[in-house]
Amino acid sequence: MTPPLVGRRRILLVRACASVIVLVVTLAAVEVEIRLLVGLPRPERLPLARVIPHPELGWTMMPGDLHYTYDIPVQLNALGYRGPAVSAKAATEYRIVALGDSHVYGQGVADADLATALIERHYRQPPASCDVRVINLGVRAYSINQEYAVLRRLGPALAPDLVLLFFYLNDFELVDVHRRWERFKHLDWYTFDLGAKPAGDVMRWWTIRQIARTSALINWAHDAWFAWTARDDFEEAALRGHLDQRMIDDVHEYLVRFVALADELNTRFTIVVVPHAAQIRREFPQNRYQRTITEMAGRLRTSVIDPLPVFRRDYAEHKRWPVIPFDGHYEAAGQRLLATGVLEHLATEWPEPRCPARRRGA
Repeated sequence: MTPPLVGRRRILLVRACASVIVLVVTLAAVEVEIRLLVGLPRPERLPLARVIPHPELGWTMMPGDLHYTYDIPVQLNALGYRGPAVSAKAATEYRIVALGDSHVYGQGVADADLATALIERHYRQPPASCDVRVINLGVRAYSINQEYAVLRRLGPALAPDLVLLFFYLNDFELVDVHRRWERFKHLDWYTFDLGAKPAGDVMRWWTIRQIARTSALINWAHDAWFAWTARDDFEEAALRGHLDQRMIDDVHEYLVRFVALADELNTRFTIVVVPHAAQIRREFPQNRYQRTITEMAGRLRTSVIDPLPVFRRDYAEHKRWPVIPFDGHYEAAGQRLLATGVLEHLATEWPEPRCPARRRGA
């Protein structure tokens, strides 16, 4: 090999190594910058949540199931929901039932930091020291049609004095319960996140995803690509004022059913409008989300709680976005703000240190 050829190859090798070093350093710097700006990706641990196919609800969580939500351990009670065991209602007890999706279930949040736990603790501790119990009936990915079915099934036995429906923007999209049941009815159980039992190729693919999820850069790139390609994303469109009338009518129909069921159960019914995380940091002038729910509730003479001002007040003061990085669900701080919004509203009805008042005949 001639000396000039050796020299050229050496130069190319040096340039290639330099390019690789520059690329690695650049990617590492971007990774650090994204972690500083957005936060650290949350690790996921096994076992994942197991669910059981159900003909009326689509799926239910497995009673007594021990699983993780990210790296937080969860032990479900005998009813198949988060929180302590539900005992028979005491004569002095004021019982609140909370219905909703993963915002009520508490994706990535410990039991003690759930909004439902915070509301209960607020009333049970001095100076109020009230005999209040808040039962969490939140299930990931549930919509308003499933939440109504849950109250229809469990309401008579639980005998709530107050039902809080935590309504989120995607509840305008009803879940096709029959389709979900038909898809999974042949299984005795499956993991919700995998849509299958945790074995074979399903788990190999999950493991690969978890390795990729450790990188903030990969998470950010994934979210950016999704945001760019999903121009017809329902939630973003709804915040821009595009709400399909059929969806509004569907929600109105279920709110009518909720009001009728609340009367049947001799309980109060209140809607909590869970704010979309994007609303905390910026305005959406054409947004119809909160206004639509408030108008429907007004026609039904139903109370509405809007915690968005509490979130914005906290953000203005602390410049803290209480959202799990690369997820969109509220972290513990967001659950606290959600509870604060509810408690501030209830305080106008039951000025402290008064305890919540049960309805006559309850």
